[in-house]
Amino acid sequence: IAEDEDGRALLSIVQTGPWPTGKYVRTGLELKVSNYLRFALEGQMVAKYPVLKNRPVVIELVYDELPPKPITDTWSKLAKVGMRRGARLSTRKLGDQSFWSS
Repeated sequence: IAEDEDGRALLSIVQTGPWPTGKYVRTGLELKVSNYLRFALEGQMVAKYPVLKNRPVVIELVYDELPPKPITDTWSKLAKVGMRRGARLSTRKLGDQSFWSS
């Protein structure tokens, strides 16, 4: 959990190295995003980090290597779910400039 340079609540999912393969990778990503959305939007995040109250929520997928198409397709689907629930999903390559305040 961090506050980004624009004051948004930022939750990051980080994938270092090659992407894992297998039929459960997308399911695991879906479950993780579901848990992050629940944490961020149903009061647990604000209970733990009161400074993030009323801040826009961003869940960011950060990676070393570009995700394979099945992952990007899943992320696009999850982004629509996130928007409906009031959060934005984004992606960023590790090493790209960004400022976070934790």
